[in-house]
Amino acid sequence: MGFRPFGGASRNADLGALHEVFFIAAVTTILCIRTELWLTHYPQLGGHGLHIAHLLWGGLLMTIAIAILLTLLGRRARWPAALIGGVGFAFFIDELGKFITADNDYFFKPAAGLIYLVFVTIFLLSRAYRHHRGLSEAERLRNAIELLGEAAVGPFRRSSRDRAMALLAGVAAENGLRAPLLALVEGVEAEPDPSPPWYERAADGLGARYRAWSEQRWFHRFVLAVFAVWAVLGLVAVLGLVLGFDGDSVDHLSFVNCASLVTIAVSTVLVAVGLARLLEGRRLDAYAWIVRALLVSIFVTRVFSFVESQFGAIFGLGVDVLLLISVQLMARQERRRDDVGGSR
Repeated sequence: MGFRPFGGASRNADLGALHEVFFIAAVTTILCIRTELWLTHYPQLGGHGLHIAHLLWGGLLMTIAIAILLTLLGRRARWPAALIGGVGFAFFIDELGKFITADNDYFFKPAAGLIYLVFVTIFLLSRAYRHHRGLSEAERLRNAIELLGEAAVGPFRRSSRDRAMALLAGVAAENGLRAPLLALVEGVEAEPDPSPPWYERAADGLGARYRAWSEQRWFHRFVLAVFAVWAVLGLVAVLGLVLGFDGDSVDHLSFVNCASLVTIAVSTVLVAVGLARLLEGRRLDAYAWIVRALLVSIFVTRVFSFVESQFGAIFGLGVDVLLLISVQLMARQERRRDDVGGSR
């Protein structure tokens, strides 16, 4: 039967995108908070013995998000709720140091690493719940009904109709709801979708450029150079952080120091295997190994980096995420190329 929380409540087919909106809003907000506080020398709102912590703003925003979900019907209400809830959660979790220290220390050094670990845990749990099984028939039916409900409040787009049809295609023909729902979806006039947003057009353009560049020798040399430099700089940065900043000797490394060294070594080995595969012309295999190296860095190494240098580790994380997105896009283009070649 699988994991069915809340009495078997159906999953939202948009849960992945909604979780991403929440996650991105939360991460972006907490970085903005820390940057703004650093630039303004950590001012306090209040006076005369009062201090209005931004935890309270977080609670207010999360309450607004909950109120939207409890009050409004339909898919459209979930997107602003995810955005507002993510921002509110960031205001809340940013003060973690105050929650876990006896002296309410906002600047508690391990807090940055713990906050990062919270986000990593949320991300991994979301991914696990999203991918642990496909949508059941009941979930397909309920999501198709929600898509059809859009016709009551606005234009019914062709993309929504096509998606509802695809969901219903996975429902057994003997199901009593399938035929009437198909008739309803087919009977509602659908309007053309608006022009694709700029980021979709940009992604299509990048895909076309990759297909052209991937035929050039210089491109593969460039990829080799980028990830060789990434591995070397990552190793140098961790060695400097572990051995240089605090004056530790090799014989007196802490657990965090040792863990950082071990994980960066694992990432270096993985990326070396990927680069070897790339030299052999096995692009998809190479990208898979490089992705593994980046995931180890993002989900393991950076946790210890945040503990060591607090939010100073954000630059390295940003580079890792940018490289991960780039490699995943390149791998997607390679799979499309293979699919087109195999269909001929």
